[in-house]
Amino acid sequence: MTDQSVEEKPSKTASFAALHRAIANKEFKDQKLGPDYLAEYFLPPHFRFFIKFKGVKANVKKKFGEAFPGMHEYMIARTAYFDGKFADALNDKVPQIVLLGAGYDSRPYRFAKLNSATRIIELDIEPTQNRKRECLRQAHIDIPGQVTLAPINFSKESLQTVLVKAGYENHKKTLFLWEGVTYYLQEGAVAEILGFVSQCSHPESVIAFDYAVSVTEENINGYGVKEFLESMKEHHANEGIMFAIDEGNAERFLEQKGLQMVEHMGNDEIERAFLLNESGSLMGRIIEHFRFVSASPKSK
Repeated sequence: MTDQSVEEKPSKTASFAALHRAIANKEFKDQKLGPDYLAEYFLPPHFRFFIKFKGVKANVKKKFGEAFPGMHEYMIARTAYFDGKFADALNDKVPQIVLLGAGYDSRPYRFAKLNSATRIIELDIEPTQNRKRECLRQAHIDIPGQVTLAPINFSKESLQTVLVKAGYENHKKTLFLWEGVTYYLQEGAVAEILGFVSQCSHPESVIAFDYAVSVTEENINGYGVKEFLESMKEHHANEGIMFAIDEGNAERFLEQKGLQMVEHMGNDEIERAFLLNESGSLMGRIIEHFRFVSASPKSK
């Protein structure tokens, strides 16, 4: 029997992201460092075992740290960054939020009480969405009426077609959240999505995403970079890194896609913004070649 392609089964990287969020919630139990109290519901049974016992959880975290130094800390920071964007959009009553490659994102459910009228569209491959629906059902979590799960294969299907079918309206201001996805896509698929935001969204819309910096001889020895690439190749060969942006080239890259940069955070800025503990010192470092960025359509 041949292995299924990555599009034919639920995403493994989405499960590992949920595991990191679940471990952080058990460890910190606060809104800053461990806010995702729903993450554990999306874990396979053996992952739930990992976080049930303190000793097992500590051992799993240690092994993660050895294989992917800085990854757990990056997941904590990434969750906080996108949580902030999502909550701000709901508080500002932005009409639409689109989750591009939603995975096991729990924000539509964790922040449901903040949502008075915002339409939320979750996009991901069908196997992942089917499993997500089942996990929500087993946890007795209802999908709010404003939330639509729309299946898509980003490499093969038209974003415009899928979104419109799901109820998306071009003329309404939209927040696009694209968390933990860009590096797993071909450059053409990344360009198509950015082009869609530029051409088919309200001029005040925002797309926020994280991306990897291209690896060079100069940065290959940055914190966690070499280990991350080696471990991804060994453990996630079907979901390897395919897209990156050259260091310092993000603004130009976005301009070429019809977007203007609103915000950009390098690894040092990410650490200072999201990983300071109560004493004001860093709780850890992130893998050095990840960045956060947000952009809006360029003024016509």
